[in-house]
Amino acid sequence: MAAGNQKASRKTALAFCIAGAGVATLVVVIAAAGIWQAVPATPESETADRLAGERWYAVTFRHTPIGHYRTHSGRTEDGDFEFRSVLRFKLEAGGETRVEDRLVFNRRPPHRLVRAEHAAGTAGSESRHVTITDGQADVVDAHNTRRVDVESDLELRDYVAIENWLANVVPELGDMQTARSIDFDALTVATDRWRVVATEGGAVEVVKESAPLAARIRIGSDLTPERMDSGGLIKMQRVDERAARVWERSPPLFTSADHRVPVDGVIESPNALRRLTVEVDHEFGAAVRWPNSKGADRLVAEADARRVAHADEITGASAATVNFPAADPEIRTLAQRAVSGLEDSTEMADSLAMFVHSHLSYRDTAGGRTVLDTVRDRSGDCTEFADLYTTLARAVGLPSRTVIGLAYQSQVKAFALHAWNEVAIDGHWRGLDPTWGQTRLGATHFALPTDDALAVIADLPHLSFRVVETQY
Repeated sequence: MAAGNQKASRKTALAFCIAGAGVATLVVVIAAAGIWQAVPATPESETADRLAGERWYAVTFRHTPIGHYRTHSGRTEDGDFEFRSVLRFKLEAGGETRVEDRLVFNRRPPHRLVRAEHAAGTAGSESRHVTITDGQADVVDAHNTRRVDVESDLELRDYVAIENWLANVVPELGDMQTARSIDFDALTVATDRWRVVATEGGAVEVVKESAPLAARIRIGSDLTPERMDSGGLIKMQRVDERAARVWERSPPLFTSADHRVPVDGVIESPNALRRLTVEVDHEFGAAVRWPNSKGADRLVAEADARRVAHADEITGASAATVNFPAADPEIRTLAQRAVSGLEDSTEMADSLAMFVHSHLSYRDTAGGRTVLDTVRDRSGDCTEFADLYTTLARAVGLPSRTVIGLAYQSQVKAFALHAWNEVAIDGHWRGLDPTWGQTRLGATHFALPTDDALAVIADLPHLSFRVVETQY
C-alpha cells in the first residue's frame, strides 16, 4: 500500500537548466523528456499519478508530538514512478531517529520495481542502508557491506492496490483487499490484508488484519491518507509543514527515571525465588493483556517457566534478517566458536548465553546500533546483549527472540525496563538472560504485553507493584 507517498516532477527545473542552450537543443530535450508520456496508461499508473505531490503528517504519542512524517511521490526525469518518505521522531533525550524509504517502479507496464532504498539511524550513530535492485540487496552499515539474494517481484499494481481499488469501486463495510510491499528487515515482499471498517463523506477507513497495533488508516477522496492510527497510541494526522514540525521544539517524551516501577516492600533473595505474584496498582483496562496474568491486576512469574512454541512463532524466530544477521559470515564464525563441540540444543543455548555475558562489556548506549556494531566494539546495554544472543542462536539453528519487559533490580529496589531472550527447544519456549548471566530465567521477569507494550511504557511513571505472594 502506498500509504500516501507523494511525488513531484523535475520537469520545470529541467527547463530552467536548459533555457540558455538554444532553441534546437530545447526542442530535443523537451521531446526526450516527454517520451514517458507516450507510454500507454494503465489503471495503476493513472492511480499513481493521482497521488502526485508532497504531504506532511504530525506524529503524536497519546496526543504528545514526537515527530513528523513527510511523503513525496511522482515521476523521475525518465518517467518512472517514484515514492519517497521520511519519518523523524524522538522519544528520549539524545536520540532522534530518522527513517527514509524510496521506491522506483518502471514507467512501462507491468511497472516492475526498479529500485528500493531504505535508510534508518539514530542521531550519534551511523545509519544502516539497504538497496534492492535486480533481486539482490546491498546492506551497508558503518563497518560492513554485504550482498544478499532477495525476493523483489513487486509491481506498481501491488503497491497501490488499495488506492487503485478505491478509485474504481465503492467499497462496503467488511470488504477486503490485499496489498504487497517491501519488508526491509526480512528482505522479502510482504502481503497484507486490509478490511473496510468505516465509510463517510467520500473517505474510507481500513484496518490492517493481524497487525500488532491494529493499524488503521483513513483515506480521503483524493486516495491519500488523512489520518493513520496504531493502537490508539501513535497517530499521524495530515497537517501543513509548520504544524508537523512542532515536535522539534518539544521536550522528549521519556526520561530514564520513567522506566522504573517501584514495588511495595523489598523482595528478599530475588535469585532464589521460584514464584512471584504482584498486584498492579494501575488501571490499564481490559484491552491490555499481560502474559501470565491472573485477572486484570495480578501478574505471575515463575522461575524457568516453559511455554508451548507454535510453528509460526518458531518460523519467525528462525529467520536471518537485517536486524538479526544470522547468515553473516562473521556472526556464524562467532556462533560456532561459542558452541564448539556441542550438539545438545539445551547445552548450546546455555553456552551461548554465558558466551554473550562474558564476551560483551555492559555500557549504556544510544539507539541505532546494529548487532555487527556490538560484535566489533564488544559492548552494549541489555538490548544489545539480547539482540546478539538472538542472532547467534539463529546462526546455529536455535529459534530465538528478544523479549522486552520489566525485571527486578535489587540495587534500586524497583522493576526496570530490561531485555532478555527466549529460545525454542523441544517445542517449548524457555527464557535466558545473557546480560545477567542467567541460563535459567528467574521469577523476577515480567514480559510486556506484545500488542500493548507502548501503552505500558507510556504509563510506567504512574505504575507500581505490590507483592502478593513469594515462593522459594
